[in-house]
Amino acid sequence: MVEKELLVKCDSKGNIIGPIEKNFAHTGNTRLNTVHYSTWSMIWNSNLKKYGLQLKNANKYDSEQIQKWDMSVAGHNCYQNNKPMNFNETLIKETEEEIGLELEMFSKKEFLLKIKNLEKGSVGFIFEKFHYKTTKNNEWVGLGFIMTTETNVTFVDGEVAEFQWLTPQELEKFLKTKNNYCSPLPLVFEKAEKFRKHYI
Repeated sequence: MVEKELLVKCDSKGNIIGPIEKNFAHTGNTRLNTVHYSTWSMIWNSNLKKYGLQLKNANKYDSEQIQKWDMSVAGHNCYQNNKPMNFNETLIKETEEEIGLELEMFSKKEFLLKIKNLEKGSVGFIFEKFHYKTTKNNEWVGLGFIMTTETNVTFVDGEVAEFQWLTPQELEKFLKTKNNYCSPLPLVFEKAEKFRKHYI
């Protein structure tokens, strides 16, 4: 018997209510009227001076994202051992599963100190939390910024089909001239750029 994946259900301010089955959370009125935790991020490659984008695999469950370009790493916060995973835990898990990078998470102060002299590896920080609600989405988001020196990625769980590195200018042009990307990407890029320009 396959164990059902349970997401972290919450209210519009991020207060945890309890678990909700993933498939149920993604159906019709439930998707629009029930908030759940999601962890999003953009990866900045300090050597290339570029952001990473992933292309969703065609066999992904969520039809809204199939074969579209998306932010660097993202995933729903789940229950593990009967406990809700926080944003740091989820981003570590998703980064390893989706693109095969080992990620260390830090507080803001620790992160800003790390990125000044990062010579190897990948480090991250959840820099914003907000309620993201559209006609198709209703999520409480923990948004992370990841800095890495790695250029090669590995698609561990098969969720990602391709990965590309783009400069901020190239990514900005991509968003203006293409339409095969997931709807949150422009907002996530805007927030990540604001953070990067201020601190990096």
